[in-house]
Amino acid sequence: MTPPASGPPFAGLNLPPTFVTDHCLRTLFYRGAMSPVDLATHWRVPQELAIEIVESSKAAGLVGADAGQQNFERHARVHLTAAGQEQLAQARQRTWYSGALPVALRDFAERARETTRATLARDDVRAALGALAIDEASADALGQAASSADTVAITGAADDEQREIARALGRAMAGEVRLPYAIYAGGAVVRIFDPRHHEAARAGSGEEAALDILRERQEDASPWMAVRRPLVALAGGILESDVRPAFDDDARFYLAPPPLTAFGGIFAVFDADAHTAALGELARLWLVPGRHGAGLLLLRSGERIEVPWHAATVLFGAEVRSLGAAVDRPAYHVDVSALDAASLRVLIARRLVGVEPGADGIDALAGALESGGLATRRGVARAARYLSDRAAYLGVAFDFSSAIADAVASAQDSCGATTPPSRATRRLRRAA
Repeated sequence: MTPPASGPPFAGLNLPPTFVTDHCLRTLFYRGAMSPVDLATHWRVPQELAIEIVESSKAAGLVGADAGQQNFERHARVHLTAAGQEQLAQARQRTWYSGALPVALRDFAERARETTRATLARDDVRAALGALAIDEASADALGQAASSADTVAITGAADDEQREIARALGRAMAGEVRLPYAIYAGGAVVRIFDPRHHEAARAGSGEEAALDILRERQEDASPWMAVRRPLVALAGGILESDVRPAFDDDARFYLAPPPLTAFGGIFAVFDADAHTAALGELARLWLVPGRHGAGLLLLRSGERIEVPWHAATVLFGAEVRSLGAAVDRPAYHVDVSALDAASLRVLIARRLVGVEPGADGIDALAGALESGGLATRRGVARAARYLSDRAAYLGVAFDFSSAIADAVASAQDSCGATTPPSRATRRLRRAA
């Protein structure tokens, strides 16, 4: 038998002993009888620690070894006793979480201080964004902003380009970050790991990147996981619920809000100026304290928990004025709307789907957009979408040259231009 440990139980965990014991009881309740070796694997802790937890629970009369296995210390399966079942009722009132053993907030803070800032290689950034017809100067500005782990407002991108730009920056972000599966803070469990956004940095197979930490076994004896720097993106702006931890009423634990899920990586918000009030809440809880390497979790009890946090926050919007008013002056502003003559033609060719206008057709459309003051990413996106939709509808009857004027008129309407619409556009409006 392992001799009882001297000093406070489970001292190295910096967790309340009662919570650790309750975690053991919950695990045995949900998974049935298990050996210390199996518990260590499930909790992602060293076997010696699992044995200490089991022996402590045995001494308290909360668990007992299965019949005939009392002499097999590491491999003897243990089960809940009547006393354990009684204490389990209270343990489940606090939380039902029984996955990887949570990390103390203090340990998370210490490990976070060791996390280096992300780096983006200039050549990688230029290549990734160049594929979107973004010039090198704008690409360098975006790369520097993302490397700063600060707030950057990006204006001028077409709606469907926002995700592509965010993904390009995410692909160019090198390195990994170590995150706990869950933390224990303010008497509550907050799950950090999210298989939708966290990909194992050194996974032996695709399975580990999609683990359900509440149920699946783990091989690494650590409650920390090395993941690729995450990219967490929200479409349609941000809501106040997105900046606060969500409480699972059934399982009785919190889920980390998207900004915290993006720790060490990129947190992107598309159409960020759609909900400026929520942007203010994002600034209050994350962006402003983030200047000091922290974020704020507001629990249902009203308790405010300060957690370590840093991430590059990328806000896409129509104009920097509305973004800046909400988030207290972003550190960077990059406008990607302008296009030189060459980039304009590259983007037009890239945008046209199911249409083969040839070089002359592309030049004609580019000239029309330039004449109308629409040689921007949004202008190209709208005109190309109109032409692609019209070609799909008319089929062989489609004539690219004759449709250019209507495509430019559509772009004018979409981009808020004040010039009179074309006759075809007026007809469409009357029909509507």
